[in-house]
Amino acid sequence: MKRFFFLCLLLFVCGRAFAGPLVSLSVKKAPTEEVFRSLASMSGKNIVFPEALTGELSLTLHDVPYEEALRLAAASQGLFLETVGDVTIVAPAGTMERGFGALTAYPLSYVPAKEAAETLKPLIKAPLSFDQTSNTLFVLGSPGDQARAQKVLARMDRLQKQVTLEARILSLQEDASRELGLQWKWSGLPQQNSEETDGGTFHLGHGYTGSFQGILSALCQKGKAKVLATPRIVTVPGKEGKIFIGDHIPVVTEKVSNGTTTTSTEYVDAGIRLSYTPIVGPDGVITASVHTEVSTPTLISELHNYRITSRTADTNVRLLEGETLVIGGLISDEEQKRLETIPLLSKLPLLGNLFTFRSRKKTRTEVVMLLTPYLTEPGRSPAFIPYKEDPHFLPPLPFSQKKEGDENISLSYSHRPPSFQISG
Repeated sequence: MKRFFFLCLLLFVCGRAFAGPLVSLSVKKAPTEEVFRSLASMSGKNIVFPEALTGELSLTLHDVPYEEALRLAAASQGLFLETVGDVTIVAPAGTMERGFGALTAYPLSYVPAKEAAETLKPLIKAPLSFDQTSNTLFVLGSPGDQARAQKVLARMDRLQKQVTLEARILSLQEDASRELGLQWKWSGLPQQNSEETDGGTFHLGHGYTGSFQGILSALCQKGKAKVLATPRIVTVPGKEGKIFIGDHIPVVTEKVSNGTTTTSTEYVDAGIRLSYTPIVGPDGVITASVHTEVSTPTLISELHNYRITSRTADTNVRLLEGETLVIGGLISDEEQKRLETIPLLSKLPLLGNLFTFRSRKKTRTEVVMLLTPYLTEPGRSPAFIPYKEDPHFLPPLPFSQKKEGDENISLSYSHRPPSFQISG
C-alpha cells in the first residue's frame, strides 16, 4: 500500500529588530530536507547540506525566530546544525560520530566553489558543500582532510596569467608558398593529436625570423600574399578559446514525402575556424591543443545550391611566449572565366568567334595561419604586445584597405559566393 503524506507548510515572516524574522510553521510527514530549504528560501537565508537528509518531519511552530525554528527542526531529527557567517550547515549527526568534527569555510577568490568541490571530492572522504552566492566551499572533516583541502585550494585559488593568442591569417598564391619555402602536402597534416609538428606545422622560434618576415612583406607588396585577418583572443589556462571568421551560407535541402516535395533552408558556417586550449606550466612553457578548419562554399550551378567542403588540422604543441607556430596546407582552388566581345561583330555568323575572346584562369591559394601566444596579466589589455620590436615585422593590413588595382581583402571562391567578413 502506497503511503501518502500530507504537507501543509505555512511560513509567515515578519521583521523585528530585536528578534529577527519570525516563522510560523505547520508540517506533517514532510521530507526533512525540503522543510529546511523552504525555511531558508522564505527567510532569505543561505543553507547547505554536505550530505543528503532523509526521513520525514512533523512540526508545528507559531511566531518562532528563524534561528530557533532551525534548531528545533534539527533537534527533532537529531541533525548537526552550525552557522558560519551567513550560511547555515545542516548535516546528519552521524558525520560527527565518524570523525567529521571540524567544519571549515573556505572563501574563494578566483576558482568557482563548485569546481573546487568537484576537484576535492575524490581526494578527501569528508562531506563537501558550497555556496555559489558567496563562492564559499565548506568542508566538514578531520584535521587531515582539512590539511589536504587547504593544500589543494592553495594551488587552485590563485590569480593566473591569461593567454593571449595572436593569429595572423594569410592567403598565399601557389608560387608565394614556394618562395616562403612552405612545401606542404595535405596528406602530411596531422589528423590526430600529436606532440610533434611535422607536416603542416613548424616553429619559427621566438619572434619571426628576419628572412621569413622580409619575404612575407615583399610578397604582400607584390600582391602575392594578403593578410586576411589578425584576430586576437584571450582565455585562461585550461579553458577553450575560439575564433571564427566567416559567414552563414544558405544551403537548400529538399525532402520528398508521399509525393510532396518540401524545401527548407539551413544556414551553415563557412570560413576559418580556430580553437585552442592552453595550459601554462610552472616554467612558463605554453602547451596548447590547436584545431584549425577552413570550409569553402562552392556553388553548384546545376543545383543552384552550395556545397561546403572542409579541411581540418589538429595538433598539440609546446611554445614559449612569443614563439610562432605556422599551420599551412589549407588549400583552395578558384577558377575564373572571362568573356570579352565586340558588340554586333561578335554575333556575325561564322565570323563572330573572331571578335570574341574567352579566357579561363585557375588559381590555387593557400591559407596559412601564424599563431603566437603571449602571457597577459589579468586586468591588462593585450594591446601591450610589442609589434614594432622586430624591424622586419609585417604590419597588419586593415580589413577595408585597398590598393591601386586591387580589391578589398576578402576570401573569395569559385562562382562568387558571399565574401567572408570578420564576425564579432
